[in-house]
Amino acid sequence: MAARTYRNYGECRAAFERLCTDIGKLPGAVHHTAEGSGWVWRLRDGTGGAVAVSARAYERHSTCQAAYERFRALLAELGSGGVIPWGEAE
Repeated sequence: MAARTYRNYGECRAAFERLCTDIGKLPGAVHHTAEGSGWVWRLRDGTGGAVAVSARAYERHSTCQAAYERFRALLAELGSGGVIPWGEAE
């Protein structure tokens, strides 16, 4: 299952900013791949739609779980500042 796609950069950027500020409300978990030969993580919205997925499958559950937790922590850190530091003058 893939995450959402966006028509343009602005739409994608706005969705990422929402993801950062809403991370505490988004359920997610580690799952077997569709083929059953590895592990992936997914974040879901309130309707169950995937809003973020791991970029690759992991061999070990523990490695996937650690990557998932780091991703959530990074989003929470970015979202807690109120403004995402995009590295450009605003």
